[in-house]
Amino acid sequence: MPATTVDCDAVFFDLRDTLGDVDRPGHLALYRPSTEKLLDAMRDLVGLRVGVITNLPADVSAEQGHRMIAEAVVAEDDGSVVHLSDVLDPQGIVINHEAHLDKPDPAIYRYAAEQMHVPIERCLFVGENLIEVLAAQAAGMRSTLKPSPPGKEFQPAVITRQGESVRDSGRAFEESLEQEHLLGERIFACGSRIVRGLDSVERAQDIPPGVRTAMGMFVYTLTNFADQAHLKAEEAIVPLAVARGMPPEDARWMFDQHDQARAYWEAIRVAWQRIQHGDPRDVAFAISDFRRCTEGFVQLFRAHATRENDELYPELGRHLTDADDATVLSIVHHTGPPDIGPYAEIVGAMEEALDAAGIPEDAGADAAHGTATGAPPTAGKV
Repeated sequence: MPATTVDCDAVFFDLRDTLGDVDRPGHLALYRPSTEKLLDAMRDLVGLRVGVITNLPADVSAEQGHRMIAEAVVAEDDGSVVHLSDVLDPQGIVINHEAHLDKPDPAIYRYAAEQMHVPIERCLFVGENLIEVLAAQAAGMRSTLKPSPPGKEFQPAVITRQGESVRDSGRAFEESLEQEHLLGERIFACGSRIVRGLDSVERAQDIPPGVRTAMGMFVYTLTNFADQAHLKAEEAIVPLAVARGMPPEDARWMFDQHDQARAYWEAIRVAWQRIQHGDPRDVAFAISDFRRCTEGFVQLFRAHATRENDELYPELGRHLTDADDATVLSIVHHTGPPDIGPYAEIVGAMEEALDAAGIPEDAGADAAHGTATGAPPTAGKV
């Protein structure tokens, strides 16, 4: 469809909460597959030039913003990766630090149109923030509000295979769960750092403040995100694949390890409660229990995530139809919180607390884990 048919030549998207989550400063995790389908439709079906207008915080430079856009993954297929910068018009990347303007100032929308050399009335702005959408209209740019969290505008429409491989079924539910696995990896890493931060600590008052903060956030994240958002979503998918002919025993190990993880989490929660109560005759045991249960959980679930990506997800995908896949996506979004952004922010705060406590990241943890379990350190989509 030519652009003149829609009476528009360029579309500008907001980034955060419109095209994806900024799960840590300078890193954009795009919503997949909905953002890919949206950008493809704007370029290929409608024929619009595509740009972005984004406000970066003061502690993220324009250079970091460009790198964030260049590294954000839109799609992966047969080893090739499409990044966000590949689908954007270079003249359409508008960052507040470079424009010396911030949304919702109407001037930034006029600036964006001028950068693209397109009359403002022939530009469209899409964002999840109503104030920014109205400000674009006030500047003379067309605008529309995009639902956030994403996906409901594309599902339950059938989403066909994305590109099957040995470790990827090609089903869209894998991409939907990928963000959660990436966040899970960061949670595992925080758990490992907390374990190191508790080495040789026996009294509650000797726990470094940053480690103590991270411990509380770790318990909160396990209780409110890991079980409700992720484990239950995975468990909701399996019965559909079984109905399509997958042997139930192929997923039995997943349910067993989920139950083991829940047992670890409850033990960690109780240990944290005991630490907070601070009984001088019990607290050393509580700290030891928190440390050992956290270490056991992290070791188990690093291997668990790899096996899910390499074995279970492709097996589920082989049995699910395209229509099932669309249904699964809808189920996943209804099973847990529809937006994991707040939990990503909590994990980011946990990482900052551990940084402040001087607990370094363990670059060799994955490699050591792979050697110990016989599994590759990272594989598939983790």
